[in-house]
Amino acid sequence: MPLTLRLIFHSVRSAWAAALIALTAWVGLASATPEERSALGAQVGSERPTGLVQMRIARAMVHFAPDRAAQMVSDASKGEISPELAGMLLRDMAKGPVAGQAAFDEMSMPASDGSPQRPDGAKFIRPGN
Repeated sequence: MPLTLRLIFHSVRSAWAAALIALTAWVGLASATPEERSALGAQVGSERPTGLVQMRIARAMVHFAPDRAAQMVSDASKGEISPELAGMLLRDMAKGPVAGQAAFDEMSMPASDGSPQRPDGAKFIRPGN
């Protein structure tokens, strides 16, 4: 094999190895950023809050291959979870539990006039009314 092809092959292989090492170090060893701490509901001094690794893996899956990741989760559940639901779950996990709870709380908060907000969608009418 010519020297240039070997050089190209080993350069590409080294770049892949470096990328995998960097991704593994970011997921497993790096301390939490302030945004990640607030998304996980952790205290200010907490370097590695509970759920940090899972949130980072979900963020990487949603960022790099959202459709493929959702399909893999659906396949792993043997079809019990649809790919759409799996994608929604991965996006929620990537945002963090506090961010998801804040969105739910905002939706269920009363309006400025004191009446509870209702999400848009189907309205059900009882027969006979």
